[in-house]
Amino acid sequence: MPKEKSASVKRALWWVCAFVAVYIIAVVATFSWKLRALNVSTTDPAGWGQFGDYMGGMLNPMFALLNIIAVAYIAISLQRYNEDQRKKEQDSEERIKTVVDLHREWNSESTYRARTRAGQTVRDYASNTLLEIEDQTQPDEAAQIWIVVGFFLRLSFLVQHDRVQKEMVTELFGELFVWWWVVSFEQQLIPCDWDARDRIQSLKDWFYQNTTAERRAPWELRARRDLREAIQNEGIPPFAML
Repeated sequence: MPKEKSASVKRALWWVCAFVAVYIIAVVATFSWKLRALNVSTTDPAGWGQFGDYMGGMLNPMFALLNIIAVAYIAISLQRYNEDQRKKEQDSEERIKTVVDLHREWNSESTYRARTRAGQTVRDYASNTLLEIEDQTQPDEAAQIWIVVGFFLRLSFLVQHDRVQKEMVTELFGELFVWWWVVSFEQQLIPCDWDARDRIQSLKDWFYQNTTAERRAPWELRARRDLREAIQNEGIPPFAML
């Protein structure tokens, strides 16, 4: 139940309870005043019998109304609770489906080719920023890098708006993102004055907040090893590497 509606219901119940309390006090006070006006002894059993009849006749309809209100409130609360649970289940299923779709996209044939070529390009130009890589390579080579950047930008947006299942994201994309962060983004994208760097930085912060250093250690070890090899081999002609 939304907070605004819940607060409205609580205020309504408070006013009902206040009205009932005032009503009961008024009924008792009126009867007591009537007894005194008629000089009826409060110790007289007949007087107390009249008091019981009077109170029953005046308050029973009120208690019946309160019972109806309570039953209606419980029914409405249960209905809203069930609706909230169904909505949570639907949201959970949608978050899982979104991650599955992202994983399928990442492993599709076209994205696989793009990220493979992009990974090789960022390693071939390990000491350059993405702006410099764009200037020094063919447009098609730089485009493959931006396919990868675009994928992680979408992931960052979905994470920021809580539209993905967090555990699945860290399980399926944690190692992949850490590799791209260490090998490319940290040194090649962040120095560039682009809006993309802020979203990639926020995604990096999110991954590091939602994973332990112990879990990231092997991911970072592999990525830094690949980065060192790329820096060592940078600028070496292919025949010299044979």
